[in-house]
Amino acid sequence: MRQRVLLIATGLALVSCAHNADEPPAISGGDTADVVDGEIAYMEHCAGCHETGMLGAPREGQPQEWEERSDLWQAVLMEHARTGYFEMPARGGKTDLPDEVVAAAAEYMLETTFPDRPQD
Repeated sequence: MRQRVLLIATGLALVSCAHNADEPPAISGGDTADVVDGEIAYMEHCAGCHETGMLGAPREGQPQEWEERSDLWQAVLMEHARTGYFEMPARGGKTDLPDEVVAAAAEYMLETTFPDRPQD
């Protein structure tokens, strides 16, 4: 569970790279107990940078671009998403973005990039 939250947090740091007001909200309902859709969270907050590689962001679905990352990639990515890393702002620049949304976005990105990799 903690690793999943860390992964989500990392994704949130990546999340502010993009936002599409036409997309449905990543969280259904009004509190964090509701389900967070990782794909929606990723598309809303991360895809702007991670689809294009903006500012050196490793692209989703391109595992070779993630090779230089830590072997503890899931936990480290979650921390970076939550707190920021080099050009990537914390929570994608959206300081009020909940940890659950950050984690869901990061987890989605990792699962689509590394579908066969075991979780930390």
